[in-house]
Amino acid sequence: MPRKNRRASLESLPSPNPRPRSAPPPWAEVPGYEVRHLVGDKDYRCPGCDHVVRPGAWHLVVIPEGAADDRRHWHTECWRQELRRKGILRRSEG
Repeated sequence: MPRKNRRASLESLPSPNPRPRSAPPPWAEVPGYEVRHLVGDKDYRCPGCDHVVRPGAWHLVVIPEGAADDRRHWHTECWRQELRRKGILRRSEG
């Protein structure tokens, strides 16, 4: 008797991204900073590329410890490049 190849239902498949969407990627977290992953509701200027982070776009808010007024809104890729530039993140990471 031939074997039946059944497709798995979507409910039975493991989630491709087990972390909550609002959690920052593990590579983005750096000692001395609080990093949040969120959707903004207004325009912000990314310090990495000097372009606008548009409302509704997922991005990272990077807050130095004890200096909430110095928080910056970064495109995720710009923050990754900043960490690589500073030598905090290697090419093989993130």
